[in-house]
Amino acid sequence: MKVFNNLTNQLENFETVQENIVTIYSCGPTVYDHSHIGHARSALTWDLLARYLRYKGYEVHWMRNITNVDDKIINRAKELNVSPDTLSREFTYEFWDDMKTLNVSWPDFEPRATDYIEEMIKFIEALIEKGFAYEAEGDVYFKVALHKHYGQLKKQSIEQLKEGVARVDENDKKEDQLDFALWKAFPDDPRTSFKSPWGYGRPGWHLECSTMIKSILETKFNVQTLDIHSGGDDLMFPHHENECAQSECLTGEALAKYWMHNGMVMVNGTKMSKSLNNFMTIKGALENFKPNTIRYFCFATHYKRQINFTNEALQSAENGFNKLFGQIKERLNYLKNEGVTFKAADLKESLKEQLDENLISEFEKFMDDDLSSPQALALLFENINDQSKHDTIIYLLSVLGFDLVNHESASQGNSKALDQAVKTLIEIRNEARANKDFATSDKIRDRLIDAGITVKDFRDKPSEWSFSS
Repeated sequence: MKVFNNLTNQLENFETVQENIVTIYSCGPTVYDHSHIGHARSALTWDLLARYLRYKGYEVHWMRNITNVDDKIINRAKELNVSPDTLSREFTYEFWDDMKTLNVSWPDFEPRATDYIEEMIKFIEALIEKGFAYEAEGDVYFKVALHKHYGQLKKQSIEQLKEGVARVDENDKKEDQLDFALWKAFPDDPRTSFKSPWGYGRPGWHLECSTMIKSILETKFNVQTLDIHSGGDDLMFPHHENECAQSECLTGEALAKYWMHNGMVMVNGTKMSKSLNNFMTIKGALENFKPNTIRYFCFATHYKRQINFTNEALQSAENGFNKLFGQIKERLNYLKNEGVTFKAADLKESLKEQLDENLISEFEKFMDDDLSSPQALALLFENINDQSKHDTIIYLLSVLGFDLVNHESASQGNSKALDQAVKTLIEIRNEARANKDFATSDKIRDRLIDAGITVKDFRDKPSEWSFSS
């Protein structure tokens, strides 16, 4: 298996730090609002990675953090007149609900930042003792110039990075404008701050991830280096760069062997973002589209590439998955009635006599190539008309994390709305036919066909529609 490593900018053979064990850390949400489709793409991407590595036989330990202490949380809590802890817990629950609906695997570890404040303070004290950090009026900063590899993810030298930062960031407390905060003083607000040797304050965002990674790796695996650190490519600099710097200076070892980043979800050429108010929440999307549609929408483009979000793109994804689902539906229902369990590992055991090893080998060839899910999905489409391969396709869709059991019952709001819209068009078509307005009738029929919908007419009962095979 090969993965693209952003640290080296190369496609590399995947080799684990410890034999057959994979540790993955994914940057999780800052819980001050509902998560949007951009967050869904990141979560689905790293869910796919964890699922496929388990499929390959690795013992996978996936960590995904919850940032529950942050200025955005505090400011939003003030707006809503609730405590920051209440707000962060509410949106943590909402995030979990979104992940469950999207069939995202539960991470093996999900550390919350506020549970690691003591460890963060010790992390900072150790950096100060080693000469990599300094205190300034209650703040604590990391000395970037002392990390000899700083800029390794950004692929820029410290001098190049200074040119950009100096123009936009001026802070008289810093010894160097590229230095970043490990601890920020908030002495006037002890209700939303934490006591430290430097006074009341809050940890820096970069420090939170490094501390949680270090604590879990040391206590659970007795190592300092992750196999894979993942997240959106907007986090590569400065967030991941700063994580590297502070962790590697403290431990003397690489923070992660492989750095993997997913591309952004774009809206009209601009990154989907809460700050730009150009986002659709996951819950909003699920009002109109099924969970499998969102997974298909994300996987139909390679994880490293940007994808453009539109309702039309999601509708196309829904039509595409429904065509695939429609072909295997009969076999799927038979397996359900037989009591087959649809977890990938269970399916492999239940269907082992019927699985097509050649198709599986082709599937693995694409997925082993840096999770090339678009090619893997195209392969399944190419073989969908061969009923002898339906068991294998059902199995491989489960490997990709599609929830085949609940697909038809999921997101009923969308199903009802779509059903009503199609039935209205059919009624108009039937009226046109009765009035011998065949031009209108044929036009509606053609538009439905273009949308992937087939209509069956009957003499003694209303017309029925379905997605085309």
